[in-house]
Amino acid sequence: MSLLAGCGSSAGKTTTSSGGDTAGYPVAVENCGRTVTVKAPPQRAVSINQPATELLLTLGLADRMVGSASWSDEVRPELAAENAKVPVLSRDFPSFERVLKEKPDFVYATFDWSFTDEGVAPRDRFESLGVPTYQSSSECGGQDAAQQRPLTLDDMYAEIADVAKIFGVQDRADQLISSLRARKATAADGLKADGVTVMWWYAGTKTPYIAGCCGAPGIITTELGTRNAFADNRQLWPEISWEAILERDPDVLILADLTRGDDGDSAAAKIRFLETDPAAKRLTAVRERRWIVLPGTAMDPSLRTVDAIETVAAGLRTLGVVGK
Repeated sequence: MSLLAGCGSSAGKTTTSSGGDTAGYPVAVENCGRTVTVKAPPQRAVSINQPATELLLTLGLADRMVGSASWSDEVRPELAAENAKVPVLSRDFPSFERVLKEKPDFVYATFDWSFTDEGVAPRDRFESLGVPTYQSSSECGGQDAAQQRPLTLDDMYAEIADVAKIFGVQDRADQLISSLRARKATAADGLKADGVTVMWWYAGTKTPYIAGCCGAPGIITTELGTRNAFADNRQLWPEISWEAILERDPDVLILADLTRGDDGDSAAAKIRFLETDPAAKRLTAVRERRWIVLPGTAMDPSLRTVDAIETVAAGLRTLGVVGK
């Protein structure tokens, strides 16, 4: 499925990697409590985390990227050819020095911990060298903090618009956002999911990481009219005991299929656990084999959020737990 057909050729006077028009620059956007200013369209961008990389590729910006890093899944198939043009600095976090080696003029990361000493480096280290940075607004409060409000699709669209403004490709963003809105509407059309509870299981088995109220799973749950079994928890991914899960006994389980290889990461590992663990196999959803599998990246706020809306809507219909 093409997210943005012809995105590489629709930009009019947009600057390319060989230089060009800088009319309208500098531009500034507000991002996580700071003002990000770019003096010209970035030509040597580095993306950290897969959602950031896939957005830049979808906007047709591979020719203005000098590196990507921190991958959790394979790239979207329709982006593979463009992605092959961009060097992978590391499948995990690259060092600060490795990023600087590429002489970046812009660094874009999805997750807050990417801009820490434990990740790549704090934003201030880049900005002290004159390198602007942007962090997904979904992570402004940090992954471990109690979230102030649930994320919405409008938050995701605002990020797309910000990034497009920085690169001078606003027309591509408009086309992409319009496409995403239409796909979401089609997926949810006629779905009667009132009263259906879902539980989003990301990783871990002993005390699994389950979605709270306010991240991408919350967006998907709300857009489809279902209820998140742990919507009363304001952390993004709290650890929840199996006893608490049994008490709520959700109708459907949404399983992340991660490729990291840790305990309970893959969907296959989760299903094996569900079918053999004395507590987990008592869940109604397990007894009736009511689960839906998503790539791990689909549970992070990103372009894949709309993919997940489509997949979960189709899965709910197939399982027969909702009206068509």
